Amino acid sequence: MKRSYSAAFLAVGMLASYAAYAATPAVTNAIKARQASYKEIGGAFKSINDELKSGSPDMNSVKPLARDIAARAALLPKYFPKGSGPESGLKTRAKPEIWKDNAAFVKLQGDMITAAKALDAAAAGGNAAGLAAARTTLGGTCKSCHDRFRAEL
Repeated sequence: MKRSYSAAFLAVGMLASYAAYAATPAVTNAIKARQASYKEIGGAFKSINDELKSGSPDMNSVKPLARDIAARAALLPKYFPKGSGPESGLKTRAKPEIWKDNAAFVKLQGDMITAAKALDAAAAGGNAAGLAAARTTLGGTCKSCHDRFRAEL
């Protein structure tokens, strides 16, 4: 019995050291940055959605939120370096398919950036109807990517 415990501890130790090796500081920073950005995007999107649901959105509140979403969306492509998926050993919802079908992922990121810019433009122009349409487009773009490239918890 002692022998199997030793083997188990050795295996766990090897896996832990591999995970630590795989998760370089650059990878760790990229994962943390993308998770923080997506959390901020989600919060801002929810706030915009809540404003739209109110019937008369406060555009002074919405404008900086939409601007932040657009700015964060533009930075996201750099937060997915190779090695920052599940193989990093760190907690991430990024599926390996991101790197296996990177062309499709990059296209969806571009769609998100375009949709976020449209949201920002509608908010900056004070156009509530345009904002609602842009919100719907952006939400659909996010969902498309999540359905394909984001793991469930």
